[in-house]
Amino acid sequence: MGKATSFICEHTAEYVLIPKLKEILRKRFDIVTPIYYWISRENSNISRQLHKHDIFKVVGLYSRRPKLISANSQKIIVKINDQIFRAAQYGMGLGIPIIAGCPLVKNLWELGNNPNCVWIKLCLDSKESFERELEFAQSHSYVNHLSEFTFANEEDLLTYLTERSASMDFDSAISSFREIKRCSEGAWEFFRYMGGYKPVYFLLK
Repeated sequence: MGKATSFICEHTAEYVLIPKLKEILRKRFDIVTPIYYWISRENSNISRQLHKHDIFKVVGLYSRRPKLISANSQKIIVKINDQIFRAAQYGMGLGIPIIAGCPLVKNLWELGNNPNCVWIKLCLDSKESFERELEFAQSHSYVNHLSEFTFANEEDLLTYLTERSASMDFDSAISSFREIKRCSEGAWEFFRYMGGYKPVYFLLK
């Protein structure tokens, strides 16, 4: 089998994933605010002053790219790096459940045509660092034969995130974001230099 590569970056996938997950979360929460944590912005003095009395829940999302073996490939490969598994397990211990998401598309035009997305569990029973490649037979329908890794439906996803997310104040959330980032970098000097994988966080009230 050839090497799977992608035709988009993680940020491009986020443009589809964030609105879809926000819509799902709005079924359970009145306010859903996605943020991309940046230490000099969301952690600035003015941000801390604005939000110091707030109590809310937090969930996280790692954007994953659909990968293909070739331009004619009928299977989508979704790769989950061990750094992401490790960060998600650490986040769960802090009361921040983190999932991964990937749009099930094989080209840019499918990406812009309200595609289905797969939502992937990252905190499994195994505590080892490992990689997984999840194959989907087609991009036009949700394939849930990998129940160990994926959510059965939106309600299953909502229950998972709601039951595992802890209420916290702003300082606790910021401290957790920093710890999760440090954990995801691990011992990989390359990821420390590049900034590592960073999830999008959703603040829920």
